[in-house]
This record gives sequence, C-alpha cells and structure tokens, in this order.
Amino acid sequence: MQGDLPGFAPAAAASHNLFFALSPAASTRAAIAAAADALRAELDPRGRWLKPPRYHLTLQFLGAFAQPPPDLVARAIAAAAQVASPRFEFLLDVVGSFGARSMPVWLGCQQAPAALLQLHDALGNALARHGCRTHGTNRLVPHVTILRDAEQALRRPLAQPITWHVDEFVLIDSQPPEPYRVTGRWPLA
Repeated sequence: MQGDLPGFAPAAAASHNLFFALSPAASTRAAIAAAADALRAELDPRGRWLKPPRYHLTLQFLGAFAQPPPDLVARAIAAAAQVASPRFEFLLDVVGSFGARSMPVWLGCQQAPAALLQLHDALGNALARHGCRTHGTNRLVPHVTILRDAEQALRRPLAQPITWHVDEFVLIDSQPPEPYRVTGRWPLA
C-alpha cells in the first residue's frame, strides 16, 4: 500500500463530527426513547439502535475531522453568537427513513415548522459570513435518528406525537462512541 512506502504517511482517520444541533430536554428525550421502544416492540426492525444520549436534530454539519480545527471552531462560535431566533415548539409526528446502504430510521415532522427552518437558514447564513463551510443539503429535513442500518424503509404517522420545546441550540463535537461534548450553547430569545 502507498502508506507503507517511504514519504507517505497513512491518512488520519476522522474521529470527530462537528455540528450544530437541537438537543432535546430530558422529558423530550424520554418521550423519543419511549417511541423507539414501542416501534422496536411492534415491528422488531433490525439495525443498530441509538442510545437516548445520542438523540439530536442536526441544524448544520461542519464536517468530520481527525481533530476539529481550532480556527473553524472559533469562527463557528462567532457565527452562532450572531444568530437571533425566538423560542418555538414543534411536533415529532412521523416515523420515516432515508434510502441508503445504512438506512437510518428517524422520528420527524410531517410539516417542518417555519421557526425551525428560519433558525436553520439564519445559522447557515451566519456560518457562510464567517467562512465556515457546511456539508449536506441546503434544505432541512427535521429528524432525530433512532436506528441505523435498518433493513427496510418505514413511513407512518407516529402513534403519539411528541412536542419539542426549543429554547437553545448547541455546537456538538461527537467522538463515537464517547458521549457528546457540547462546545457551546446559544439561548433563543
């Protein structure tokens, strides 16, 4: 292999995922876990179930890194500080999945709330002004992944919709399988 040749160093594996997210309050997290447990009991879908501490809704993904660049983290923090958004709430009211090799199953919204879309856009614009490149699509599909590597697609209403009260967003440094490390918190007005 090329990495074994003199002068070629092996590429460092990315171990940090850096992203802005909504992190559910304890009561919302418990309701998501209960919905996941009910789905598991009813349908027994195969895959890797996420543990409740890993539940989140990604707003903007900054990338995967061997180590997050300190200048990127500083610019992301400065951008987040410029975002002004009101508190809001929305419903997780559907179970869905994305078609992929490692298909995730998630809880999401049949109708994305305007306040959530505005927060996503405001944060994306602030990050762009600070030279922070984001990865993914420009269109937010609000969801909380509960199962990875599912064998079949799901799409159905959630039996008991979950109300999520949003009063802050966070910057997360994820180093699986370690617990999330919250790098910053920004309250909503």
